[in-house]
Amino acid sequence: MRLTSKTLTLPWPKDRKAADLSAWVKDQLRAHGDPLRWAITAVDHSSQEDSAVLQIEAVLIE
Repeated sequence: MRLTSKTLTLPWPKDRKAADLSAWVKDQLRAHGDPLRWAITAVDHSSQEDSAVLQIEAVLIE
């Protein structure tokens, strides 16, 4: 077992409400390892097309 830290930048899907992000973020993190702890540390709202990008910091078990 090895712990690693990662910072990911993910586009916020337009069809997801804020309340539904937890399960979606965990699914995205599982592509990199088993998420132990994670947090949304930044949200960048683009003025174009009303979109947003999430910055996720996570500790993963590999």
